[in-house]
Amino acid sequence: MVDKILECLESSLTKYSFSAPYEGFELSDGRYNYIGIKQSEYRVHIYLYEELDFSKDKYTILELKKATESEIANILTSLEQKITEKFFAESYTGKFKYKLHGVLEFNSERKEFFLVNQERKVELKQHYDKYITEVISNRTRKMQEYDWASVLEKAFDFELTGYTESQLTQILLQGLEAAKATRKKDFIQSFQDCMMSHCNTWKEKTFLPLYYNIEKVTFFSNSYTLKENIKVDTEKLDFFVQQALWAIQFQKYSWDVPYAKEDLDRAAKDFKSEKAKMYLKKGSGLLPESLIHYKDEEVECKANDIFATISVTIKQENASAYRKALDFSINLLQNNFPRSYGFKLSSKAEKSFIKIKGIAQSSTNRFFAQALQYQELHPKLVEYAEVAMVEFQWYNDVAPGEKSCMLGSYAVFGLGLISEAYFPLVLKYFNLVDDEHQMVHKYFVEALISRYGITQESLPVICDGIDSAQFRMKYKELKKAMQLPENKALLEEVLKGKSANYKEEVYYAIK
Repeated sequence: MVDKILECLESSLTKYSFSAPYEGFELSDGRYNYIGIKQSEYRVHIYLYEELDFSKDKYTILELKKATESEIANILTSLEQKITEKFFAESYTGKFKYKLHGVLEFNSERKEFFLVNQERKVELKQHYDKYITEVISNRTRKMQEYDWASVLEKAFDFELTGYTESQLTQILLQGLEAAKATRKKDFIQSFQDCMMSHCNTWKEKTFLPLYYNIEKVTFFSNSYTLKENIKVDTEKLDFFVQQALWAIQFQKYSWDVPYAKEDLDRAAKDFKSEKAKMYLKKGSGLLPESLIHYKDEEVECKANDIFATISVTIKQENASAYRKALDFSINLLQNNFPRSYGFKLSSKAEKSFIKIKGIAQSSTNRFFAQALQYQELHPKLVEYAEVAMVEFQWYNDVAPGEKSCMLGSYAVFGLGLISEAYFPLVLKYFNLVDDEHQMVHKYFVEALISRYGITQESLPVICDGIDSAQFRMKYKELKKAMQLPENKALLEEVLKGKSANYKEEVYYAIK
């Protein structure tokens, strides 16, 4: 049976071509650093990438189903021995990296082992040090496309580099500058994304398990209980705080900042980190004071990028005060303020909200409702919406769910119901909004139908709104209006050239 399993492994290992070490790239020491072989009755599953399903190969070996405990034990021992031989064999050099993690699971038996080729480790370290000196530190040559993946993988390999966490921080900061020097937006973004992925892996697999007892609560969440009598490593704690700051600085998704705040809360409360306490109180420090605080006799605005909030205190209820608050917000968004944020409004004016049934009556809604009262501010609200609208980013003063809405939503909703002149902005909104995870704009579509009825100008906007989400909703007013022959003809004109799916969504809405 061992020979058959080894044949299966060989088939997986040779599925893709491979180059000799350092042939394609100076830091490429091999392809695989993980082998997982797991039995399920008469099937063998072979993983070459840390148990990711896309890397799983399935093989059938009928005899395995009848294997005894002693036979299984012998299989595991033999497999470890044979894999070790392959790992150190010169003919397999390009297939394996300098180290290998092996996991064998057959029935209830499990064997785990780690292999390191010291000669190849020393060789790789020499290549790595040379690259870091020339490309990252001295920058005598530029980082090339796709270098980032291998460079960052090696940088986070403490066994290879011997780095402390503070040394890693310096290398990453220099790496960010080297990436920026390429002046390629996609390259810089890829470097940041890959770096944050490694930071998150370090947090989840190194830092948190070191100091917390972790229990899975749901598929997406864990509970963390601080271990007793721990002595925190200051290097690790500082890096834990640093990665939270980077998560805020390079935020890509709406949950990045809230998760980073959780990390800072843990660092401050559980480990008494003064840095974390300061960041939570004053913000990350990444933004200048002039950008996060404005005050005059009409309005005071404060911003905290850790809590992702913009606090606005209106002292005088007039257009000028709201204009200044909008300018303050626009300036923040143009200077890397967290994209998922909320407004905290303090105002003596009677509370008013954008009149759309079904949307949240939040502080952010109130701010825009009150700003919309001033006609002279409508161009400024368009400017704000154009800057604010980003797919996958929502206002954070509403709990995630049906009433969550993309940044810029309230300004767009309000303006769209004021005049047809803002239909181009509404169309841009519908084309940008995340059609899988936002539902609240269905109520805006309903409000558009009530406000404008069916006209040559309104119907294309209404149809785009219907098509802009995966929710399905029937609109009674639209159905009633479509009883008129002229409206039916107008609808057919609007639907000309549209996809079958687009037409299906619209027809469903008027059934």
